[in-house]
Amino acid sequence: MQRRWIKYASLGLCMLTLAACGNNGETTDSGETKDKDGKTTISFTWWGSEVRHEKYIEAIEAFEKENSDIHVDYEYGSWDDYWKKLATKSAAGDLPDVIQMDLQYIAQYGEKNQLADMSEFVGDTIKTDDIKDSIVDTGKLNDKIYGVPASVNSMSMLVNKELADQSGNDLDYENYTFQEFVQNAAAIHDKTGSYGWNDNNDNSTIFEYFVRTKGENLFEYNEEGIPEVGFSEENFVEFMDAIGQLTKDEAMPTAEITSNAKSFDEYPFSMGEAGYMQTWSNQFITYQESAAEGITFDLVKPYDADSGALTYRPGFFYSITETSKNKEAAAKLVDFLVNSEEANTIIGTERGIPANDAIKDQLYESMTDNEKATSDFLDDMAETAGDPSPIPPIGFAEMNTTFKEVYAEITYGTMTPKEAYTTFKEKCEDVISENYE
Repeated sequence: MQRRWIKYASLGLCMLTLAACGNNGETTDSGETKDKDGKTTISFTWWGSEVRHEKYIEAIEAFEKENSDIHVDYEYGSWDDYWKKLATKSAAGDLPDVIQMDLQYIAQYGEKNQLADMSEFVGDTIKTDDIKDSIVDTGKLNDKIYGVPASVNSMSMLVNKELADQSGNDLDYENYTFQEFVQNAAAIHDKTGSYGWNDNNDNSTIFEYFVRTKGENLFEYNEEGIPEVGFSEENFVEFMDAIGQLTKDEAMPTAEITSNAKSFDEYPFSMGEAGYMQTWSNQFITYQESAAEGITFDLVKPYDADSGALTYRPGFFYSITETSKNKEAAAKLVDFLVNSEEANTIIGTERGIPANDAIKDQLYESMTDNEKATSDFLDDMAETAGDPSPIPPIGFAEMNTTFKEVYAEITYGTMTPKEAYTTFKEKCEDVISENYE
């Protein structure tokens, strides 16, 4: 009991700020970092909950036991603190060796030469035999691998069937169109007074999926590797027309209602007050756990799923930084976190459904029913999954903020879809112009 108390007391001390734990290393003449015992020292940083911190620390201890010549220093924190600290370290040229990386930032760090091209390690030190090629490719940009995915999810539709069926619902969830979906969402409100469709806060992901059903992407890269707007005005307007009409008819909440929800259990959908929620498959578990008493959901494919629009998306990546003096040791840590049975038994599904199929199969029997449903959903879409979307360009976070703003205006009825298109397209072009020559 005393040893356990010491362990968690130490963990709490580390979490007072963005925590830094481990032995500080010294740099040798060759540029490598060694600790006081002569071990190669690498650093690893991540964001996440306290549960993730505990599991990662235990996995690091297992890695050090298996690799007795390597010592791992580590840092961790909340999402917001993580990116602030990472930006500061990046500006100072002091990035850790291994970093947890998000899809919306991977181009920003990769294109600015802050992430190493991991191609020399992938398939060798870092095994990817049990990860689908389409998932590995999500970390590629201009033929360079900037990250190896740890977990995977996909766009999905969550359904409150008890509520949806009150509308006279006859949707075939294996094969239905966007138009049929919108009509059914409107019918739910007409028949029950509840919302038909509760969107999610990250609403550009819904739009991205919609344009994929039309054979487009948010962005495409030209032959020079410069990103360009990939969606047409016609498809943007069609999407926003539907959002505007649904919110006008009160079949969908305004952006304010969704954005004011401080936790999952505050969404109308979680409270049983909406028929549909289009969101990432890994959030099925969260919404089930956050649902009001007596409310249950089903996990089904989104509309037009067999058009190639449905694709695998990484939960996040492990990246090696360009400034790392110990890239081989860093690659060993990445391989351990992604492929080791021991590490993944410790971490479980905290990161989501593993990208490694063999590891996923290993963990399957210990998964909850909701986790199994999510895993099965990802397996079932394997034959129809399309190619991944191009990596969001540098400055995407700024573009995404503008999308949320014009989307909100559509829900309030204070901007037309064509005005929203012009505003968002111009913002994208301005940000691209600022970041690419």
